[in-house]
Amino acid sequence: IDYRSIICDRFCGEAVLRGSDIFVRGVLAADSGIRAGEKVAVYADIPCKVNNGILTRGLKLEQYRGKCIYLGLGIAECDRNEIFKNTKGKAFTMSMNSKDRSGPMLPPLSGVLQDKMMLQNLPSIFVGHAINPCKNDIILDMCMAPGGKTLHLASLVRNHNQTVIVACDKSRKKVVSAKELFIGMGATCITPLVLDATNCCIDEAVVNSSLKQERNDTQAPIGMDGLREIKKFNELSFDKIVLDPPCSALGLRPKLFVAQKNLNELEKHVEYQKKFVAQAIKLLKVGGCMSYSTCTINGSENEGIVSHILQTYPLMELVPIELPPSQSALEGYGLSAKERNYVRRFDPSDSADTMGFFLALFRK
Repeated sequence: IDYRSIICDRFCGEAVLRGSDIFVRGVLAADSGIRAGEKVAVYADIPCKVNNGILTRGLKLEQYRGKCIYLGLGIAECDRNEIFKNTKGKAFTMSMNSKDRSGPMLPPLSGVLQDKMMLQNLPSIFVGHAINPCKNDIILDMCMAPGGKTLHLASLVRNHNQTVIVACDKSRKKVVSAKELFIGMGATCITPLVLDATNCCIDEAVVNSSLKQERNDTQAPIGMDGLREIKKFNELSFDKIVLDPPCSALGLRPKLFVAQKNLNELEKHVEYQKKFVAQAIKLLKVGGCMSYSTCTINGSENEGIVSHILQTYPLMELVPIELPPSQSALEGYGLSAKERNYVRRFDPSDSADTMGFFLALFRK
């Protein structure tokens, strides 16, 4: 059968391989004349240098000049013109017939227990348990988008109103989206902020200040989107810090595209991560705990950063994580056998069959 076709972006394609249907914002190109109820062939774009690296959403299929991979068949939920006119809503429902679909047969979860749950990968959910949030803690999630770990922290303290969870990200768009998610979930103990976490610590320590007072300070301006305009904190402000910085993401699966082409490009992530670490250690109270995690299998970004923290900041100590054992940490990055046993490394090749992930826990 000769089906008309559509092409979604790479992130949408990866979501489809995890069981998702296709939503309008993920569609890049489509054949003319597609109607609601029509069965179409679905492809995912693989980024490459075409059209100066830019693909305009709404292309007709004959205008597409990129590379793509077949995902399966789907049923259109609306006409073609509505797909590119709308900003929200489902565009295509993927077939649940194993003959019509690539990848594992996983059910879509959109709309299931909405405002009551958020799906997380198994290793990611260990972060909240490792940091062990308690009532009355002041907690900072330095790179929180899309908000899964932050929500998990709130759920672990039962959204206690004496717990303050400050959730930050550099992208205002992502923070606004997370804010809507937090409100929908009823997580009132979370304060979302837009700031650069590589430069968020006031140089001069003011140990008597209270973040709780700052949170409720009427002097802190509020933007039109309801976000408080707080950009920096005093040193020693937080009891616990969750640091999951931008990384090479080599552990994510399924993965249709790897942006890094050589070792030098990977090392750029390491230098960027060290900037987050430096700020986190300043902001953490003495006796406080900091988790460090990534979704990559690159040792320089994992064991290498742990070694960097221990060598550069003598006031930081690595502590064991009370979680099930994982794959052994990598040798060759300056960690002792005892220290390698303290961290948790997950690899897609391991028998646990998870995504690639790394987690370490420190105390100041």
